[in-house]
Amino acid sequence: MTETKRRNRLTGSNSPYLLAHAENPVDWYPWGDEALAKAKAEDKPIFLSIGYNACHWCHVMERESFENKAVADFLNQHFVSIKVDREERPDIDHIYMQAVIALTGSGGWPMSVFLTPEGKPFFAGTYFPPHSIPGRPGFLHLITELAKAYQESRGEIIHSAKEITDNLAASAHAAVPARAIDRRVIEAAAQVYLSAFDSRFGGFGPAPKFPQASVLSFLFRASLVTGNGKYTEAALITLDKMAQGGIYDQIGGGFHRYATDSKWLVPHFEKMLYDNALLVTPYLEAFQITGEKRFIDVVHGILGYLRRVMTSPEGGLYSSQDADTDGEEGKYYLWNREEIETCLENDADWFCRYYGVTAEGNIGDGSNILHRGDHSIFSMKAIGMSDTGLVERLDRTKALLLEKRSHRPAPSTDDKILASWNGLAISAFAQAYQVTGDDQYLTSARRAADFVLTRMTDGETLFHSWRAGNLLRVELLEDYAFMIAGLIDLYQASFDETVLTAARRLAERSLAQFSDQGIFYSTPRGADDLIIRPRNLTDGATPSTGSVMILNLQKLAAITGDPVLSEEGKKSLAAVSGLAARLPQAEATLLMAGCFALSAPVEIALTGGVLADFIPFHKAIHTRFIPHKVMVGGGDGDESELPLLQGRTGAETPTCFVCRDGVCRLPVTDPSRLESELAAALQP
Repeated sequence: MTETKRRNRLTGSNSPYLLAHAENPVDWYPWGDEALAKAKAEDKPIFLSIGYNACHWCHVMERESFENKAVADFLNQHFVSIKVDREERPDIDHIYMQAVIALTGSGGWPMSVFLTPEGKPFFAGTYFPPHSIPGRPGFLHLITELAKAYQESRGEIIHSAKEITDNLAASAHAAVPARAIDRRVIEAAAQVYLSAFDSRFGGFGPAPKFPQASVLSFLFRASLVTGNGKYTEAALITLDKMAQGGIYDQIGGGFHRYATDSKWLVPHFEKMLYDNALLVTPYLEAFQITGEKRFIDVVHGILGYLRRVMTSPEGGLYSSQDADTDGEEGKYYLWNREEIETCLENDADWFCRYYGVTAEGNIGDGSNILHRGDHSIFSMKAIGMSDTGLVERLDRTKALLLEKRSHRPAPSTDDKILASWNGLAISAFAQAYQVTGDDQYLTSARRAADFVLTRMTDGETLFHSWRAGNLLRVELLEDYAFMIAGLIDLYQASFDETVLTAARRLAERSLAQFSDQGIFYSTPRGADDLIIRPRNLTDGATPSTGSVMILNLQKLAAITGDPVLSEEGKKSLAAVSGLAARLPQAEATLLMAGCFALSAPVEIALTGGVLADFIPFHKAIHTRFIPHKVMVGGGDGDESELPLLQGRTGAETPTCFVCRDGVCRLPVTDPSRLESELAAALQP
């Protein structure tokens, strides 16, 4: 007879990560009033465990400790245990990650934080093994000592927790020094990144190496502002090396979370929606700058993966794919030479040389991570293959291996849909449509936007997470910031003014709920379930939401001519601009907002046709790198209140107007003439 496992209080959760812990013997609570009230009523400390579904070490700690009856019994007796999905509650994650970093000097997941019944941290760490090892206590030993200390040294713990919390609050509300972002600040910041640049393998700093999309986009802008091409060169090398490495899925497209080595060969294999959506932008920009098709090929690989694997039937995009399959990290993505020989037959030899596959395995034990490099060039030369012939043979052989891989047990997909990360994906699809003209990308952007705007709002409030018809009614700035950005990009791709109206409505709500003296906070006014009100002023795994909001206000003001949005954008930039000089290594997005504010944006209006008529103009405009442009459009006879379209919607043929700083050049009806008009408008 099979024993039925006891289920804990996570059973009713909507998060796949929390549901995966619902049968742990630990008496887990979700974050909420019930758990906090229990801790106070029973005067027990809280064990707060924060992770996410695609996190390899989160799964390891669960298997080693949270499924261990002795550990569970001790936790259940001496602590109130709370489990949080960091993707559902990034506000909670942000607060306690700051505590972990303050107490240990570094952070990561799984996050293990011990709190007073009031939620104030007194001890913190990340992964703890089941048994003590040099430099790291075993988890059962740790909780035994902490429970003992809480009973015997309560006063010291309460005092320490208060000090830690006071320091967190002071940091969250610290004054920002005033300094405008000018050319000197931008150049100094770019030099900071250049000083950390790995000229051999790309990236910035030693391993582990993370994709830093905002940094790469900033370096492109820094070259434009300063005239120093070295910043662009560093970004291009990094993009090339990443795309060649094992961090990029050479068969199925899309990037893994980060590389554990300096060469980008061995990744942690989880795939995150936000990484892939964010990386589309610098690859598109690299194509605009160089005209090199290889950068667009990566964009097609990323977006093909998102459309094929990560898009729900309703059009929203899922959050992530796990690193593990059957408890083994990366198993789904690894190949041995014999498998490839069986599948590809006569093509196996050159394919293995091209992708660095050996019988011994390029990571040992016969296992290989497909990657490209100098060996790929030698492989082409050895068989006398042309670029055209290579593309055809690669397409065919990769399709065969993708089909074979599809029959393996696949990593689990976290199918919750987050408004914030869907906003990032909307931007990626909309921008890719503008550059490539591929209708399927515009369709994907529209479907994702429709999903969020119809299923994740109540007409006023935008909510954070949706899964299986259930909405998590948590309101966060990141959802507004990234969705507004996505809708601005979607409007500029589709010229659908209902999309622009939605973006303006969300911007007005975000100003009312999250802005205080120009500084944006992560949680709305009146949120009372956290020990402090956090604000996100620096870039992390995703861009700073406050900096994204500044860019949103700048672009909306330029598109709509709204003086209120313009003033709010200027006020918000002035409130935090000093951080760009103080912490340039964490402020790439803020620096991009500073770049945008340095000069009047290029204003482009397309009229006199339907969307398909504008494709030749889109191609002429978007094959050139113009990061400080905004676009509006309207068909023949359309009525619009946008200033840039006033008096211009009656054109009989598709017409483009290029304006800057209140001065418009002559209308253009021939796309071939647009290049010279843009060049003239861009003159200082």
